[in-house]
Amino acid sequence: MKKNKFLFVLCMLVSISVVLLCSTFFYVKLNKKGTSDDGYLVMTSCNPVYLATVNVVGQVEGVTVQNLSQPTTGCLHDYTLTTEDMKNLSSADVLVVNGGGMEGYLEDVMEAYPNLAIIDTFEAVEHTYPVIIEDEEEEEENHSHGVESEEHHHDTGTNSHIWMSEEIYAGQVKAIADGLGALDSNNAASFTANADAFIDVMDSQLDNQGLDELLAGENVAVLHEAFAYTAQSLGLDVVATMDLDEERQVSAGEVSEFIESINDNNVRIVLAEYDYGHAMGELITEQTDAKVVYLETLVHGDYSGLDYITVLNKNYALIRSAL
Repeated sequence: MKKNKFLFVLCMLVSISVVLLCSTFFYVKLNKKGTSDDGYLVMTSCNPVYLATVNVVGQVEGVTVQNLSQPTTGCLHDYTLTTEDMKNLSSADVLVVNGGGMEGYLEDVMEAYPNLAIIDTFEAVEHTYPVIIEDEEEEEENHSHGVESEEHHHDTGTNSHIWMSEEIYAGQVKAIADGLGALDSNNAASFTANADAFIDVMDSQLDNQGLDELLAGENVAVLHEAFAYTAQSLGLDVVATMDLDEERQVSAGEVSEFIESINDNNVRIVLAEYDYGHAMGELITEQTDAKVVYLETLVHGDYSGLDYITVLNKNYALIRSAL
């Protein structure tokens, strides 16, 4: 009797153990199904890169695109990764960056996540497209004349705001498609097709208002180095640059040199970003005949889809209306 009772209890314990093990197995399996194990997470470093990437990925099943830096009034060079950013990176399959020194935190990310694939769009386009590279002699001259400062923007000797050039941005789109395709060969054809389609839309919908013909060869001054690429796209010659952000301390000598450059070179248009260039813009308006045009650098706001085209067209329309 005792023997039968013992066997009964043993069978019950075994049955319960089996049920618990099976429950644990299916619980883990179901929870894994909801994580990146069953999909592909692509992180991007900033809004311009995010816009390019979402258009490359399109409706490809199983691939999710998420941006790191949220819309901010700060400088991307100085963006600091948040705890949420690090958490997202820990589950990401790839990080797509602008590069060229734009992401000051990149080395920290590479050290923290050595197995994380990184697509550096600047690296991919710098030898093929007209990236603005300031040689040492010119850089020293600019610093001595006070028309350019903020050395942390020039650690690499390059202007990394390459997305402001339509031509280079198209190259970034292609680089992202190539990079994602190399990592995810099953969807490589879709990435390439989506990139080509987006570039075709850019070609057909971007409208510079005929400014490339109207202003070709004219002198221009800029209060944000991003607009050197806007000037390049329109065939303008940048004669003075004062790159302003929240940390920029402008001396009286710099202001005087900048104003003098505008007057001496018959500058009609000064391209600026409102948040950091408004005060200087008012001074320029008072002391010169140039018109200050406040443009968008595409790092602010909550952009999606084809807003790259929308914002650039708005910039061009603002320049046109100022003439």
